[in-house]
Amino acid sequence: MKLPRRVLRVQTGTVVSPWGVPARELKVLGVPLAGRQDAVLARLGLSSAGEVSAEEVGREPDTLYLDDDLDLAAGTLRSWLKRAGPGARMAIAERPRRLGELEVEPQAWYRDGEVGAEELPGSEPVRLLGVRWGSGERGVRVEPLGFTGKGTLPGPFGDGQTMEWAIDVRTAVTVRHWVHLLRATYAGIGVGIWEQLVLSPWTSFYSWLRWPLHPRTARIGRRCQVHPTAVLEGCILEDDVHIGAYSVLRGCWVGQGTHIEDHVTARLSAIGPRAHVANYSMVNLSSVGERSSIGHIGAQASVVGEGCFVSTFATLHDLNLRGNVRVRMGEKLLDTGVPFLGVALGNGVRLGAGVTIASGREVPNGVHVVAEGAVGRIPADLPAGEYTAVAGRLVPSAGAE
Repeated sequence: MKLPRRVLRVQTGTVVSPWGVPARELKVLGVPLAGRQDAVLARLGLSSAGEVSAEEVGREPDTLYLDDDLDLAAGTLRSWLKRAGPGARMAIAERPRRLGELEVEPQAWYRDGEVGAEELPGSEPVRLLGVRWGSGERGVRVEPLGFTGKGTLPGPFGDGQTMEWAIDVRTAVTVRHWVHLLRATYAGIGVGIWEQLVLSPWTSFYSWLRWPLHPRTARIGRRCQVHPTAVLEGCILEDDVHIGAYSVLRGCWVGQGTHIEDHVTARLSAIGPRAHVANYSMVNLSSVGERSSIGHIGAQASVVGEGCFVSTFATLHDLNLRGNVRVRMGEKLLDTGVPFLGVALGNGVRLGAGVTIASGREVPNGVHVVAEGAVGRIPADLPAGEYTAVAGRLVPSAGAE
């Protein structure tokens, strides 16, 4: 496999709300995107030699240019490099094709070894990613790899419809919105489970020897306290994690020092370092940030920032009964294509008992909502402080500074 002479990170300038930070600083499984990129490069014997602007991409033909808002797996980059060379751009095909997400990469077609930009009947769709070798004028396709399946989609919107699912370990996600951060989280967990079960099955077997009462598919770190009645399936636990009695975790990543209490249910979620999940809580398809405490009975498809507090009787809506969920992206409201989606909480957000946040909404950093009421409109420039929900709007609380 030929490797480029050096690697340069491209400054995209992507800033993601509600956190208001560059995409490269957002964390997936507890690690910023920039750090995850460095880890991927290191596994292939590469390292970043510096940064360039978007205008400088392609000036050096034997240099790999990697956008700083892209999260990808080592297997994805390795597969591409085996077939690529100077003048190549990464094109990735997914099986099944993505549905219900804000598309951010250019759509292209693939047929008979060729990749093109315009529509072509009978061709397979691919996405062109921000990985280029030199000028990146021709697309080189990455084959999907993983588990796929089909089933019936339940619920009021999908009765009788066929649903396809996939755990793809050759993943690549451009993170320009909190919905993309959710997708990167799912992809990161899937890759971790694949490497644990397929590439390094002895790690699961070793965990089983240490914790014989738990399934062999869990990788458990050092000094963890896992109750014998807890169920762990396809999970990765870092060091010093506490799992309480009768809790059930499936396909989850749990960060160092996190405390999960009794009767908690979590599926395909990332729960960050030193976080806290209260008794009888449910966390599905979500990402919970570092040092956050969540007691919500049913948080689904949501992103909780760092240092947040969500009361047991606060509600994060995850379903729009009137149609598809729309989310803010810049100055526009965009249709996500699905009626099921949660909310995004900025860093330091606090939601008191009785507060309801509508699906698809963003709560900016440092906002505290302390009284009952359903919140449907949240200004993007809402300053930090304490607010009360009145007629669906947030107004400063009386006496709040």
